[in-house]
Amino acid sequence: MSSNLLFLPMVGPVLVGLLCLFFPRPSAARRIFVCACLAALAGFGAMLTAQVYADGALVSRLGGWALPYGIVLVGDTLASLLSTLAAITALACVLYGMAEQEIAAEHPLRLPLLMFLLAGVNLSFFTGDLFNLFVAFEVMLLSAYALLTLEARAENSREAWPYLVLNLVGSSLFVASCGYAYSLFGTMNFAEMSVRADALAGDFRLTLLAAMFLIVFGLKAGLFPLYYWLPRAYPMLPAAVGAFFGGMLTKVGVYVLLRFFGTVMPPQLEGLHQLIAWTGAATMFIGVLGAVSRYRVSEILTYHIASQIGYMGLALGMFTTASFAATILFLAHNIIVKSALFLVGGVITRANGTDELARTGGLWRAAPWLGVAFFLLAASLAGLPPMSGFWGKLYIVQSGFDASRWALGTMAALAGILTLMSMLKIMLACFWRGEAATPVRWDGGARGMTAVCLAAAALSLGVGLAAGPATRLALHAAEEIRDRAGYAERVLGSNETSYPDKEP
Repeated sequence: MSSNLLFLPMVGPVLVGLLCLFFPRPSAARRIFVCACLAALAGFGAMLTAQVYADGALVSRLGGWALPYGIVLVGDTLASLLSTLAAITALACVLYGMAEQEIAAEHPLRLPLLMFLLAGVNLSFFTGDLFNLFVAFEVMLLSAYALLTLEARAENSREAWPYLVLNLVGSSLFVASCGYAYSLFGTMNFAEMSVRADALAGDFRLTLLAAMFLIVFGLKAGLFPLYYWLPRAYPMLPAAVGAFFGGMLTKVGVYVLLRFFGTVMPPQLEGLHQLIAWTGAATMFIGVLGAVSRYRVSEILTYHIASQIGYMGLALGMFTTASFAATILFLAHNIIVKSALFLVGGVITRANGTDELARTGGLWRAAPWLGVAFFLLAASLAGLPPMSGFWGKLYIVQSGFDASRWALGTMAALAGILTLMSMLKIMLACFWRGEAATPVRWDGGARGMTAVCLAAAALSLGVGLAAGPATRLALHAAEEIRDRAGYAERVLGSNETSYPDKEP
């Protein structure tokens, strides 16, 4: 596969979104076209992942410009894997939306905005420089701002304000951090920054820059105390859109933290690594306690986004190859499971007319397959074998114990118990309670939505049963992320010219 095809995961969704705008009236043909394009993107991502796993990362300099003048895309194992999962998640959300809504009820802007959002997500994964990472974040945020209020009730629109304000502050700090990075390195290309950062190892200026980016990317990921916007904004979204938000957007922040601290910054930032680990632990516990205290399905699942991000931050902060592999395995698992649980929550709301636990019930008798899907996904989220979540949490706990970080490892294990408690709360109220406040509404649309949930649950189970290959893939991706010299050699090796080295 040619490296010039790396632009497809970004340009493809943009073109699909523009075509949807040119033909704005919702139709069956429009839906089928979007699904076919997303399936093709998922297939392309899978082939790309297989190739870079076998042969190493691909580098594309668009337009043939030498560094640092042009746009550089880098497709390694992690970027390719996450791009594949993003396409699969978007496809599941579109299929779910097709079952959920009649064609006449579909908002004409939902699909194009979702495609633009996917383009921003993929650009975040493949970009090789800070400036285009900022562009990717802005594409994501503009699409997300529109989707948040596109189908929201007027009384709920104010809940988008925390998301808007905090992310605008984060974007401002991102611009300032980019300027500071350029003043230190004379470039914003990740590979050149990685080479020149070694000369600044131990310098306070480098530590300050890393701390600034930790705030920016921690806000995107939803780490404590920067997750305030998350539990307020996500419950207002339709299930099909909220599933993509919950499954992918915060994971972009985790990916960038992995890339920035694993590939760009030198490893001599132990203080910040400790901060990431303990911030992750705090996020994990505060998020799961928030989930245990809530009595609406959407709110419980939203707080679990923050809690699960905490696991990833905890593992990332331990800063070993094994802990990076655990983070990547857990990240991939969580994209699948978290988005699928949001979809299940949408079916519960449709069937019971509400997601308030006090008024739900009767679903096990009316919809046993929905109960099976929820049970498998809840078991995975809580970390029960043989689901995918078990292996991710096991390796995170094991990484903590292997690094003699006993407190962190123990906290990760205890948070899993609280996660199981909150999932049992939903299971008891929605499925095992005999009757709901209103009769269960179960129609063809609910059955189609359930089929998508079952497919996602089967994928999670498949990842758990294929734990050996999945773990090897995650370990390979972790080794690539931490191979700073190899990354720089691949990106800079064939470059014809570059800026002269800048004295720090």
